[in-house]
Amino acid sequence: MEIRVYTFKNLRGVSSVRESVNFDLLGSPWIYTVQKDGWDNALLKSTVCLYKKKDFIIQSGEIIECLYYLKKGRIKTVAVSPSGQQKIMWYINASCIFGETPFFNQKPCDYNFVAVTDCEIHILSKDILFQEVIPKYPELVISLLTTMSLKIHILSTQVEDLAFNKPIIRVAKLLYQFYQGNNLKIKKGTAVIPITQEDIAGILGIHRVTVNQIIRYLKEIQALEDNTHLIIVKNIKKLQEVFSQLS
Repeated sequence: MEIRVYTFKNLRGVSSVRESVNFDLLGSPWIYTVQKDGWDNALLKSTVCLYKKKDFIIQSGEIIECLYYLKKGRIKTVAVSPSGQQKIMWYINASCIFGETPFFNQKPCDYNFVAVTDCEIHILSKDILFQEVIPKYPELVISLLTTMSLKIHILSTQVEDLAFNKPIIRVAKLLYQFYQGNNLKIKKGTAVIPITQEDIAGILGIHRVTVNQIIRYLKEIQALEDNTHLIIVKNIKKLQEVFSQLS
């Protein structure tokens, strides 16, 4: 039996992971790639699947026998209560892994994974992952662990916000993180945050009426533009002051 020992010096992805993580945005509900190097070669053994916007990629209750890599597009992870209420856990952007938790613990998946846009997804079977990918590209283990740690951090931050922060702080912080992460959509020359009040309520677990009241207040203090249908940041410093001074 061959035994291989990998130290941090052996794992080439460690430095690139550190360099690619934006620590100011840790805790925001968007999962970004932490390492692209190495995955292109690993994905040569994968199965490619295409999904349309709003398609279910993984449904709650499924047993996952493979690992998923989002090559193109964006998906969201959604928890659903027995009564049908939904809570958006996080969004996953291109060049990210997902489905690793139900894959490794071999228990039914707790969440739905839904395509927010058209997506190209690469699927790695258990045999290929353990027999070919990890032995040849051990640095990708760092990518897996970093992705899982980011999700743990998001969950712990959400618990902390629910316990200690008022709804206005949570909404302002979310919009600030969205803006700082360059998650913007250009409409008629204006940088718009492409998120609805319903999305905000779903992410933060706040009633939609409360979100509407907070958005109106942020417009009154001119942190946001006074626009009926779009969320446009007018003054990022004022937005930051809202959650900095009240927290």
